[in-house]
Amino acid sequence: MILSVIARMTVVCGFFLGITTDPACAGEPIRAHPQNPYILEFRGKPTVLRTFAESYSSVIDGSLPFIPYLDVLKRDGMNLTRVWCIGFPPDSGGAQNFLQPWPRATGQGNALDGLGKWDLSAWDENYFTRLKAFAQAASDRGIVVEFTMFSVLYGQTEWEKVPFHPSNNVQGYGPNNIYDPFRTVDANLLAAQKLAVRRIVRELNEFDNVYFEIQNEPFWNEPGVKDSDEVKFHNEMLEAIRAEEATLPNRHMVAHNFPQKMGAMSSDFDILNEHYPILLTLPTETPIQGAELLLENHYSRGRILSLDETDTKTTDQARLEAWMFLIGGGGIYDGLDAYDDVYSPSDPEGDTVKGNAMRAGVRNIGIFMDQLHLVALRRDRSWVHSGIPSGANLQASSSPNQQYIAYLHHGESGPVDFVLHYDPISKSNHNVSLRVTLQAGTWRAVWTRPSDLTELKVQEFVHSGGNITLEQVAYNEDVALRIDRTGPEDTTPPPQPGDVGATSNANGSIRLSWEDVPAFDLANYNIYRASSPGVPMDEAHRIDILPPDATSFTDQPGGDGVTYYYVVSPADTGENEMASAVEVSAISTLQPPKLRISGDGLGGLVLEWPVNSAGWYLQESENLTVGSWGYSERAPEEVGDQFEVRFTPVDPARFFRLIQQAPPTPQLRLFRNGEGLIVLEWNMAAEGWILQESLDLSPGSWKKITAVPILVGGRYQVQIFRSLPRCFFRMASP
Repeated sequence: MILSVIARMTVVCGFFLGITTDPACAGEPIRAHPQNPYILEFRGKPTVLRTFAESYSSVIDGSLPFIPYLDVLKRDGMNLTRVWCIGFPPDSGGAQNFLQPWPRATGQGNALDGLGKWDLSAWDENYFTRLKAFAQAASDRGIVVEFTMFSVLYGQTEWEKVPFHPSNNVQGYGPNNIYDPFRTVDANLLAAQKLAVRRIVRELNEFDNVYFEIQNEPFWNEPGVKDSDEVKFHNEMLEAIRAEEATLPNRHMVAHNFPQKMGAMSSDFDILNEHYPILLTLPTETPIQGAELLLENHYSRGRILSLDETDTKTTDQARLEAWMFLIGGGGIYDGLDAYDDVYSPSDPEGDTVKGNAMRAGVRNIGIFMDQLHLVALRRDRSWVHSGIPSGANLQASSSPNQQYIAYLHHGESGPVDFVLHYDPISKSNHNVSLRVTLQAGTWRAVWTRPSDLTELKVQEFVHSGGNITLEQVAYNEDVALRIDRTGPEDTTPPPQPGDVGATSNANGSIRLSWEDVPAFDLANYNIYRASSPGVPMDEAHRIDILPPDATSFTDQPGGDGVTYYYVVSPADTGENEMASAVEVSAISTLQPPKLRISGDGLGGLVLEWPVNSAGWYLQESENLTVGSWGYSERAPEEVGDQFEVRFTPVDPARFFRLIQQAPPTPQLRLFRNGEGLIVLEWNMAAEGWILQESLDLSPGSWKKITAVPILVGGRYQVQIFRSLPRCFFRMASP
């Protein structure tokens, strides 16, 4: 099919359109990775979640702008945030800005805050609009949201502000105490809560960047009293979520924050959330002292373990906790700015010196983990034989016989209030000569400083198998180790690239782009294409092999209105690549570019069309009759994002068009002029053709002639001097 657009004088016909596809628009929601239950799969890529975030009011505080906050999270490499949904007042913003699923009623009396009571039989659509807007804004930035349905109430002031107080809702539902709203003792309130949970779940079902938590910190809800009823509340809310999603396209993960009652909780929970409390003072069946014991005692459950809240106050604390937990086998790290040191209503984005520093340590563990073969890694300290420095604590994981990672820190564990902190962190000089157990083969060990990802030492060695002592390295505070097998026995593929995208261009081409993969043994990128989802990664579907520094590729698949699916798969020097990878798609659309003619103010004319119009060619006609169209010899000049042709009209009428049909091969003529110069001449602008020369016609001998052609008598010429006995010239199509 041939398309064209025509312009005469100032008449504009046609249009130019670029279409960008979002690989997450209709993707499967974030889930436990099918090959590794301890990590996540998000938008087709193995990942761990990490953040240092605000104190959860972004949705329920209608006065709080959340776009600046999310922008900073994305900029600084965070991929998670957590928000309240129901029944917990925001930190600030005033009662008038406290959004809930239910509206405030008029003429039915006032709540204890002086405003109208909540009507638990109706919906506040403003709440759901903001809820979805937040989820969409986070999705656009690649950020996952943990939506926490309920939270324990910590005092009488909070109790008197929430819809669950019988004086605060039209129906008078609710108990007469602060604890029972999160138990199943009030059937009417429970029914209203379930309906709200189901509505939230329904509204958010379309989003792939969402998972749910039932309640924040239920262990503080009158500890040891009616615990079985609180467990029942959790399990019934989980059943409500599952029942609602059974009627909807997507199923989302659900977390609980009740590790103290692990044995009584439903086995259908996907994530175990821990908040670092030292619970020895509370009546519990499973005391947990900090995240290291969470890893040690509960990794065997085969669930995603989440350090869901920890109120770190220093950069060192945030870095230490995040690195320790994720290298030790955790899947989610959520640092909380509990005291508004970084994020506040007056500074919701937290773009401050301290905020940037706090996020930096968390960002670095994300960068470190994203370079690993996460699918194969499991918590494992057995390969570290000895050599741990005095006062150091170790966390480690491995993909046996292929990849090993470890983290050593010198934080002193101890209680501050009810929280287990690592403080102080020893800043003295340390040395480590770790003795490890490795199989026979060639290996590469890299020691990294977590605070800035500086490589302190790289050691490549051949090992006969068994124990080996690595070269000594000096460090302060903490250090990370990564060991990779190299050589013929290496079967570990490079990690997948980030931010893979596909963009449709006006000429029917599709441009792929991605972030570079910083793998030390990266060899190339394989590009695969198919006309249906589930692109086979085989020779029949591989359309190109790109060098390791490539971050984009443009394909011309040839269809119009056809959707094409792509995979960008990095491969290492051993030709290892992932068995599956992130898949993106775009529609090949042939849309004519916009062509226009305007005056230049000096009696001449300017012809313009977009630079992004590869594959379109300029033609001219005097009268629009059949056979009158010919390829223009006017050479366009690139000015900004437009091609321009400037000329003085010499005919009473002249028509122009862009046509998607390549001109015939230019006829090249060669002669010498009176000055002894070689003159190369052709009869059209020949857009896309390159003038080349060769001395002997041998392979690889053709070189581009960079001289700029000039227009002479309606033909293009290049004049060059050559003193060689012979030389060959050609017009080549790239």
